[in-house]
Amino acid sequence: MSEFAALLSVQQSLRQCFDVIEQLQEEWKLAIMDCNSLINTLSNLAEQLQACQKVTFTKTPLSAFTDLQDRLRYKLEAAMDLTLEKLTDNMCILQKVKDSVSHKVGSVLYVYEVNAEKFSLEASLQPSSLSPSIADMLEWLQDIEKYYRNQYLQRKLLLQLRSDCLAEIKSLPHSWGKLEDKSSSKQQLVQDTLLNVSFFREAV
Repeated sequence: MSEFAALLSVQQSLRQCFDVIEQLQEEWKLAIMDCNSLINTLSNLAEQLQACQKVTFTKTPLSAFTDLQDRLRYKLEAAMDLTLEKLTDNMCILQKVKDSVSHKVGSVLYVYEVNAEKFSLEASLQPSSLSPSIADMLEWLQDIEKYYRNQYLQRKLLLQLRSDCLAEIKSLPHSWGKLEDKSSSKQQLVQDTLLNVSFFREAV
């Protein structure tokens, strides 16, 4: 295989990877939006359940309804369980995105390693008017893969809480929001990278 053919193979692999990442980024954003809404719902339900447990219904006009407190508690707990199930479904989507990005980036690195001996180091480091250098693009892909992996793991750990820890569940939007704040610059990395390779992706 000639140097030109080896470089072309790596470039094609890079283009395919960036195309996939663009699609996966949209899936990730939609799942995160759903998670944000569900986290707020879960927090509100925990607050209601906590209030329900504190109220002594026998000292209120509702005391005639002897099973009302138990029924309310059951209803709130069932709603929390359902919300947690929906969160689990969305976390599965985030895991799928994370795994897909990791697999795709690994495939690109494999193609590069197979072909690296067929072209010079300078060829890997040299950008063009339409393309960043191969070295830069490989580094960006590894940063993107690390971003998805870290974000998924941090969110998964945050959601590993017991359903009876109502105080923790109530504060979940704050903890979840801090992850959003920390990830904003990294998320920008994904968008900036896709922008940086836009001409490269079109130059087929």
